[in-house]
Amino acid sequence: MGRIKWLWQYANTEGDSPIGKGKLFTNSKPNDEGFYRVKAIKGKVDGVKIDELLPAGTGIPGNVDPITGTPYLGDNRLRPKSFNDSEAQLTGGGIIFSLKDANYSNLFFGNYPPQPSYYEFHTAPPYPDGLVPPNTQSFINFNAWISEVG
Repeated sequence: MGRIKWLWQYANTEGDSPIGKGKLFTNSKPNDEGFYRVKAIKGKVDGVKIDELLPAGTGIPGNVDPITGTPYLGDNRLRPKSFNDSEAQLTGGGIIFSLKDANYSNLFFGNYPPQPSYYEFHTAPPYPDGLVPPNTQSFINFNAWISEVG
């Protein structure tokens, strides 16, 4: 079974300079909704090298519902950009990965009113639960495109 190499990047919504960028590797066949399963990731976030992609169905430390304590789980799914703006490239679970500096990130699409958007939830030691410092959640502009099919 082949794989697809994608190039990806994201920036905060106020700036043009990428915060994170690199390569994603997916399986070669999409699911019924057009999403491909991300199998590996390479790149940097704020100059820090990405350590590894976390398994689908797991969460990053601290990224939990503050009321229930239930972790938000990544699914590592990605699809090509659509001409239809209502079809996001990432799911609500998003892509989850660790960084070489012991931080973690979750890139996802939040279908929240009034304006659905891409987000990055970033967590750092001591990994408190929820959106409390040093954890952050930011609006981002995310884009990925197919670079090579093999």
